[in-house]
Amino acid sequence: MFKNDERYWNIHQLNKWFAISSVLFVAAFVWMFIDDNDDEYKVYQRNFRQLEIQMAEAELAEELEIVKSERIDYEAKVQKAQAHLDAQTSLADSLQNRLIFLKGVFYKDNMNFQGQKSQIDALKYLVERDNTHETDHGKDHSAENRKIYDDANALLHEYKLKKETTETDIADTESLINAINQESKHASDELNKVLRDVLLVENKLAKIDRERMSFMNKMGDLVRDLPILDFMNPYYKVKQYVIRDIKYNVNFTQVPSVDRCTSCHLGMTNPDFIDAEQPYRTHPNLDTYLSPASSHPVEEFGCTGCHAGRDRGTSFVSAVHMPDSEEEKVEWEEKYDWEQMHHWLKPMLPSKYTEASCFKCHQNEAYIKDADQLTLGLSLIEKSGCNGCHLIQRYDSRRKAGPDLAKIAEKLDKSWTIKWIESPRSFRHNTRMPHFFEQDNNSSPEMRKRNETEILTMVDYLFADGKEASTKNDHRFMGDAVNGETLFNAVGCRGCHIVEPNMNNMSDEISIESILKDHGPNLIGLGSKGSAEWIYNWIKNPSEYWSETRMPNLRLSDQEAKDITAYLRSFTNPEFEAISHKNIDEIDRDELENIAFGWLSKMNSEAYAKMQLAKMDHEETMGYVADKSFRYYGCFGCHNIPGYEDAKPIGTELTFEGSKPVDKLDFGYIHDLDHVNYAWFTRKLGNPRIFDHGKESPAEDKLRMPNFNFSPKEVDALVTAILSFNEDEVSETMLADHYIKDALVYEGRKLIKEYNCQGCHIIDDFGGQIVDVIGATEFSPPNLNTQGRKTQPDWLFKFFNDPTTIRPNLQVRMPSFDMEDEEWNSIIRSFQFGDNQLLAYETDHIVAMNAKLKAGKKLASTDFGACNNCHFYGSTFPIQDAQAWAPNLAMAKDRLRADWIVDWLKDPMVIMPGTKMPAPFLPTSDLFEEENANAIYGNALISLDGDSTAMLEGIRDFIWNMKGQKDITSIVKKYFDENGYKFGEEESDDEEDEWGDDDW
Repeated sequence: MFKNDERYWNIHQLNKWFAISSVLFVAAFVWMFIDDNDDEYKVYQRNFRQLEIQMAEAELAEELEIVKSERIDYEAKVQKAQAHLDAQTSLADSLQNRLIFLKGVFYKDNMNFQGQKSQIDALKYLVERDNTHETDHGKDHSAENRKIYDDANALLHEYKLKKETTETDIADTESLINAINQESKHASDELNKVLRDVLLVENKLAKIDRERMSFMNKMGDLVRDLPILDFMNPYYKVKQYVIRDIKYNVNFTQVPSVDRCTSCHLGMTNPDFIDAEQPYRTHPNLDTYLSPASSHPVEEFGCTGCHAGRDRGTSFVSAVHMPDSEEEKVEWEEKYDWEQMHHWLKPMLPSKYTEASCFKCHQNEAYIKDADQLTLGLSLIEKSGCNGCHLIQRYDSRRKAGPDLAKIAEKLDKSWTIKWIESPRSFRHNTRMPHFFEQDNNSSPEMRKRNETEILTMVDYLFADGKEASTKNDHRFMGDAVNGETLFNAVGCRGCHIVEPNMNNMSDEISIESILKDHGPNLIGLGSKGSAEWIYNWIKNPSEYWSETRMPNLRLSDQEAKDITAYLRSFTNPEFEAISHKNIDEIDRDELENIAFGWLSKMNSEAYAKMQLAKMDHEETMGYVADKSFRYYGCFGCHNIPGYEDAKPIGTELTFEGSKPVDKLDFGYIHDLDHVNYAWFTRKLGNPRIFDHGKESPAEDKLRMPNFNFSPKEVDALVTAILSFNEDEVSETMLADHYIKDALVYEGRKLIKEYNCQGCHIIDDFGGQIVDVIGATEFSPPNLNTQGRKTQPDWLFKFFNDPTTIRPNLQVRMPSFDMEDEEWNSIIRSFQFGDNQLLAYETDHIVAMNAKLKAGKKLASTDFGACNNCHFYGSTFPIQDAQAWAPNLAMAKDRLRADWIVDWLKDPMVIMPGTKMPAPFLPTSDLFEEENANAIYGNALISLDGDSTAMLEGIRDFIWNMKGQKDITSIVKKYFDENGYKFGEEESDDEEDEWGDDDW
């Protein structure tokens, strides 16, 4: 047979490959189809649906059990009512038929009425027209239309009466029917009330449990989630919130977040799932987060705004979950096939660092509510002086963390300074001064030799004038150490300082509360440090030695200062004193020149370096090495050192460190560390020189960050703070200070924190740690609740600048702070804002000489309130002993706000929990009906007729009208100088005659 085949390829082979490729294509298409509809979130949603059904069924069983007995009773009533209804079936049926008949009749009557009414409207027009043109057509023509119109009106009236009669019959019939059904309906309604919660759960189950659905609903529920058909209204679908005010950067464009976390975390806003497993568990603290009534509703804040991660992810991996620990990481790898998405720059924060996200909205707040770890981290940054070496825009204007070294020779000697720089913790076990030496990268014999030389050159520079502190005159500045201890614990020193030589006696758990006690240094070992003369002069007037110090002046007398000096000098550190070291004149000159040559040759040729070194004499070489050492270690970041006032920070800027890409962090040769920023921060803070491990670097290029010996909790807090320094942006309306236009408010809060006011006072329900030392609230600094609406701002401003005696029975003193007027005003403004006291001025309260004032005087007299039992009336002393003394009422007019006094008198305990000030006795109107009421209460009080507000205002006016000496500081001081403080923490709180106003 002739074969005319002009094809290049064998058609049979092509058919085979086409068939194979078609099969593969179909298989791939089916695979794609299945994979596209096999989303991970749908599995979680199916499981959650079953969990909802289980919980609803359990709730239904519980509700049924609750109403079990009541249900039986009400069901019996329903059956009885239904039986009664059934007995009247024939009557009900006849009435129902009659109702149908009457509605038909009504329809006919109404149609007749409406039809006739339309004809009347037409006839009315004809009559009105005839009335207008009667002269043209004559009266006969007009009378004809009038007759037709009147007849039609009569017929309309007849139809109206029929319609109204039928309406009445319908209403009567419906009433009879309702009366027959009422008993049954009432019984059913009562049953439904009892079963309300049961019915709600049953309705819920009818929507989610297919077993309880009707056939049609069951079929619809099956079909709605089928592939292709699920575009309409699927049950299993991506759930998301578009958060327009929280954005992230995509190619230099700020894009709103689209949070899809609730596609899997389905129960997070429902308090019923508090004990469910993840991802269905209720989110903690719904009062604060996610719920509509919280300050962070999920519709406005979403999830990734706080937790970070990939907002559009709908699977465990694509959402960029990050484990909290190595154990959790291994578990996730096995359970979820987890791996890190390295190219997503904002992985989810481990739960212990979630508070870092609070900073983006609350960055101007001194204490961030419900973010204790972040607040602690930010506080540690301030206390540790991180901003001295690292530029952090939030802290760019803060003072240096360490003391001024310009006058160090007046305070210390060279020997102590050398040992301190080399090993600060060998003197003070909890010092914030970090360790620069004896670290991982400088503990070799060669580096120790170098470091020793560097230390000697720096000390030589600091003591350049050759002078140093001496102890030869110590006896002139020391008094009674026993009384000094009493004063130290009583006058207020313990608000900022502790004296704890034994590290084992200190709590390992640092917190935002405990850090208040550690505001100043632990005053141990002062007998081995400096001189008594310096301590005496320092505590007498700290700002004279250091103008920028935050240490206040307690206005100590000379003897008080000597006694406290003697007490502080009683603590010595023999181990520190025994440490041997080289003196400056014993410095290794060869090592000194090697260090100088190393620095010179770093930027110049060796030949030039040798030439420059040869030109230097010994003193110049010492100065050169000291300068390079100061600049290398960055000592001027924490201390004011003459000659380095304008030196720049030596560390990396941390303003946006939390957003730095991981590839910008040097992990060195450390391989047991996850490549995420928080892991790097944790290792760096725990051991700052760790990333030099294995490196061969010259001494000038080694890592130099010092070791602060942070505890694990401190490291976690600091990492949280560093993660908060990022480039995340939120809309202005999301910022916590958006509605606070007065910058003084936040400045005041910062100053309150900076000067540790909460070490002594409770402010915003936080602080007052000194009470732990004093032992009794009534002898401790006052709780400053309601301070903004309590005191007049002018008086408070004067008091801040010149403190006087307020509560005469206190030994603790309000210090004198060296602050500018603007700073005091900002603190006052922050108090006012906290109490919503927005007025910029005070209105004078005018006391009227009326019955109210007389009644107030009566209520304050010894017969009733006996205010003078505890309160000073000008220079008139209270009747009771000093332990019960309360503020001078003659000062109230200048000091307190009139409306606050009334609120205070209503219930002092509400404003100041724990106060011993009682609410005054206010007689009720029924007491005025007694026979001798006039003699007991007086006409003025009786005329108020038991009006409690008027009586309180009367007491206020009596206080306001009081004359007398306002400043009682001198007379109180004279009394205690003569009699001493013979009361305190040992006094019983239960003695009835010892109450007094402890908070005015």
